[in-house]
Amino acid sequence: ARRTFEMSSALDEACKKVDDLILEVGKSMGDAAPKLRTDPDDPWVEIWNPPKSVYKERCQATGYLMTKPFERNNPMPGQFNETCDYIVKLLKPVIKPKGGAKPKGGEGGGAKKEKPAKPAGGGKLAQPAADEDPICKARLAIGKVIEVSHVENSDKLYCCKVQVGPEEVRQVITGLRKFVPEDDLKNRMVLTILNLKVAKLAGQTSEAMILATESESDGNLSVKLVHVPDGAAVGDVVSAEGVAPGAAGYPKECKSKFWDAVKAKLAVRGGVAMYDGKRLTCAAGACSADPSVPDGSPIK
Repeated sequence: ARRTFEMSSALDEACKKVDDLILEVGKSMGDAAPKLRTDPDDPWVEIWNPPKSVYKERCQATGYLMTKPFERNNPMPGQFNETCDYIVKLLKPVIKPKGGAKPKGGEGGGAKKEKPAKPAGGGKLAQPAADEDPICKARLAIGKVIEVSHVENSDKLYCCKVQVGPEEVRQVITGLRKFVPEDDLKNRMVLTILNLKVAKLAGQTSEAMILATESESDGNLSVKLVHVPDGAAVGDVVSAEGVAPGAAGYPKECKSKFWDAVKAKLAVRGGVAMYDGKRLTCAAGACSADPSVPDGSPIK
């Protein structure tokens, strides 16, 4: 590396001597100096055929090869001897200072902009507290099954149309086919969760989930729909008694980790659907389980 550096320095010095010699010859010959027709370093020199009035002349101050009569002088007189600080000054308005700091006002960066004042009460919606109960993130509501059909190529799944609001109907793919007769499911009021991530089951889109109890009967799995109270209306919000959603309301999507935490605490206690010892209620009353469901059975 040292040898290469020495050779490079020697070459630079030799080039400087040649340039100085050309300048001295040009000064001594004055008007008698021969005019260059083309730049010998121009890659297009072989096809370049300028008119007689156009010729090359080297600047005696800098050695720059000018094209006459278009260039009267070196386009950057006196700057070829400048250090890189000259280029830095030219780029000062656009380069980023060291350390990532913003340019100061009056030094190419412009005046410092004042941040607009935040509106009273803050501009963003309140966010749920980090220690908020997971049930506050699950949007439970009363729905009505208005249509039931079988999913093609499946003996376990129903495709249901569930009305969850005055003008809102969602498609739900549910594995209740082996447990709930089609006639019992159609027109049934059910407990649903509406803000789980949209899923694909057997190639069909499922936009919500119908909740049911699970228990064992005579060694077989028994699945029963959660009963909603008489007088409950489509779209009624269901929540754990005494637990209200946060100031931000229900999130658009209840993440699976929160829903898993909720399911771990959903169970039947004394015939009532409970969450962590609290009744699941809507405006019409508490949700309940089928009388045949044993105490402690999970709700999923």
